Amino acid sequence: MSSLLAFEAVFRTGSVTGAADLLGRTHSAVSKQLHQLQDHAGVELFRKQGTGLVLTPGGKAFAKVVTAAFEEMRGGYATLRGRSDQSTVTIAVSATFARVWAIPTVSRFNIDHPDIDILIRLVGPIGSRELEVAPDLVMSWDRLLTPMGEETFTVSLGDVHMGPVVSPSHPHTFADAILSFATRIDRRGAEIVWANWSRISGIAVDWKKAMTYDHSYLAFEAARMGMGAVIAPRFLIEEELASGALVAPAGFLVFKEGFYVRPYDTRRGKLTKNAHIFLDWLEANARLTPEGRPAFLSPEAGLSVPLPQL
Repeated sequence: MSSLLAFEAVFRTGSVTGAADLLGRTHSAVSKQLHQLQDHAGVELFRKQGTGLVLTPGGKAFAKVVTAAFEEMRGGYATLRGRSDQSTVTIAVSATFARVWAIPTVSRFNIDHPDIDILIRLVGPIGSRELEVAPDLVMSWDRLLTPMGEETFTVSLGDVHMGPVVSPSHPHTFADAILSFATRIDRRGAEIVWANWSRISGIAVDWKKAMTYDHSYLAFEAARMGMGAVIAPRFLIEEELASGALVAPAGFLVFKEGFYVRPYDTRRGKLTKNAHIFLDWLEANARLTPEGRPAFLSPEAGLSVPLPQL
């Protein structure tokens, strides 16, 4: 059962690292459990790809069965405890977003509403989102990847400030509207954000090589360790800016009301009573500051140069 839980977590998050974060285990422990499951089954469930693992077609098919079974057990246990699915509100977010914003925000919500459980469901990189059971609410912030659209019942939580950030130790210059650095760091599936940032800001970007990571957390951590420059939203890397571990030499684009939450089902009337309560609480208590910082962090921040608002 422990190996199956690890297998399901990899399926949900798209990586061993994401599964380890979700389960609160070490990377090596999750990897060992995956190999134990594969050895026990006698069937190839995954294979190496780069530095990570990907599910085989057979492994993916089995993972869907495992996920459905665990969801049924979780629902049955909630019923056993006398709590229907209506009492729990589920939000879908990335692991980085969960750690930096969602968990601190939900902890504050629980103080006001201790009787409502918020289930944070992690979504993996591009291509694994279809694996998720439909949540109640979806958070959206990457306006360089997905422009703001006419979404029904969207509730804005503030302006999104987005731009390239880099460690002071990584070679970089910004002069004459050209940002130059040695290595460009991409999030897999979001490589287009660099071209979009350059086009909107009017700042040219010059680099010598590029590297790609599956998860935002890995990309941001690589930048923090001086391995290159990455485009990030200010509210997810504010602590690194405040400490000086990262700087934004070319500033941030500001997308007005670009951080928002919406029902997964765009008919808002389909939301449960508790989901409505959480959504209204977010609108009143969880907006980003005008500078694009999480309201629960210190107002002191790293250096940046403001760019035009959009």
